[in-house]
Amino acid sequence: MEQQLDSMNLSFLAKSVAPPWLPAPVAEARKIAWWAQWLMLLIGLAYVISGIVNMIFNSFIFGSYSLAAGIINLLLVFVMKTTFFDAVDLGKFKDAADKLLIWMILGLLFGVLGGILLLIAYLRIRNVFQPNYQPYPTGQYQVGQAQAPPQQYQAPPQPAAQPAPVPPAPAEAQAAPPHEAHKAEMVKCKKCGVQYPAFMRTCPNCNEPR
Repeated sequence: MEQQLDSMNLSFLAKSVAPPWLPAPVAEARKIAWWAQWLMLLIGLAYVISGIVNMIFNSFIFGSYSLAAGIINLLLVFVMKTTFFDAVDLGKFKDAADKLLIWMILGLLFGVLGGILLLIAYLRIRNVFQPNYQPYPTGQYQVGQAQAPPQQYQAPPQPAAQPAPVPPAPAEAQAAPPHEAHKAEMVKCKKCGVQYPAFMRTCPNCNEPR
């Protein structure tokens, strides 16, 4: 379903594919907001058509509200791509969350269903700013942690005539298992505490240099 919608290549809509390094709360919020933009697009078109019909054949006041609500929903769809989805994909989680709060309020006032999805997305993305959160799904990227000191090995007692066996190499000297190769090293911002991939030279949240 998602691939079929993406294949329509509507330039004003965000794609469902997100960067693989996004923290789990941000990735889930982006997915929810992606569905919200499609729902708001359909609601906006329905409101516009209903508003025009009501203004001509029924109540001008109700038709005007429906037309305004439809236009606002369509405008939200357009601005969300640059203000939320692009910001998330660049790692600017704070900017994306602030903009999402505004679009969520407007969505609740003029669309309800789209606003509810944006509310869920906003609550989810806020988890990334908590001090203790699970940044990445298991098996993908994980936060780099300080390695424990190598365990001290003691050779078993040997007869005096035999030389003591060579102790095994420290844990750091051993080659990393193959499944560790795809994990990304993470660093923690000294200023705001957000953890982000080590290949970034500045914090995506507050632009503090490493």
